[in-house]
Amino acid sequence: MILRLKGAALAACALALHPFAAHAETEEPDHLLLLGAGVYATSNPYASAREKTETGVLPLFFYQNRYLTADLSGLAVKAYETRHFKLEGRISPRFQLVDPKDTRDFAFLKRDTGVDVGARFSGMAGPATLSLEVLADATGETEGQELNLDLTLAARPTERLSLEAVAGLSWKDEKLATWLYGLRENEVSSALAYEFGRTPRAPSGGVLVPSLGVQARYQLTERLYVIAAAEVEVFDKDIKNSPLIAKGQTTAGFVSLVRRF
Repeated sequence: MILRLKGAALAACALALHPFAAHAETEEPDHLLLLGAGVYATSNPYASAREKTETGVLPLFFYQNRYLTADLSGLAVKAYETRHFKLEGRISPRFQLVDPKDTRDFAFLKRDTGVDVGARFSGMAGPATLSLEVLADATGETEGQELNLDLTLAARPTERLSLEAVAGLSWKDEKLATWLYGLRENEVSSALAYEFGRTPRAPSGGVLVPSLGVQARYQLTERLYVIAAAEVEVFDKDIKNSPLIAKGQTTAGFVSLVRRF
């Protein structure tokens, strides 16, 4: 559904790219550029979905230098860094590969691309990285806020193969939760509206969405790599009670071919 640094196919792909940065620090300290393309598949959790699974092709890029990182998940600007800690400013687009337009009953709902801004703090110790990201809507599309907590464990079983497991927990406030999973009163009749923190059927003022993902990177040649990623997000009771949502989880996967320049 929603695709960002943690969240479905595109986000999982962006996460899968990050080990390149650490691996390349000793080889290319000034910059790193990756270009490629991949195919994704993501389940459609919306009620009256036209297709249970949505598929497509996406271009892919990743650029990093000493001060910033840019990929399909957005822009991160380094503000402070030590061996074990890093603080970054974040600009992140918010868009969906699957949205209500892909349903029969809710195609009238408008979910345009927005932009979030915020910050991310990361702590690194051995193979583990713990990050906390704070994002807030800057364009008036969702008018919401989000906190993302992620724990990443990395392993390298062979010289060519790198693996990551990512456990995440995302808190979305009532406005963002309504934009993602509910129905606003200005979109439907008051009897059908499902606004988090406002309507009796959606009492929570925000929602917690846990997720679990895995990523793998395999080096084919000196500069050519295959990246695969998969992730599942689980919805709580309030989300599942929404007339817009038909499933208790959403899953996504991504496979791509990337060349390093």
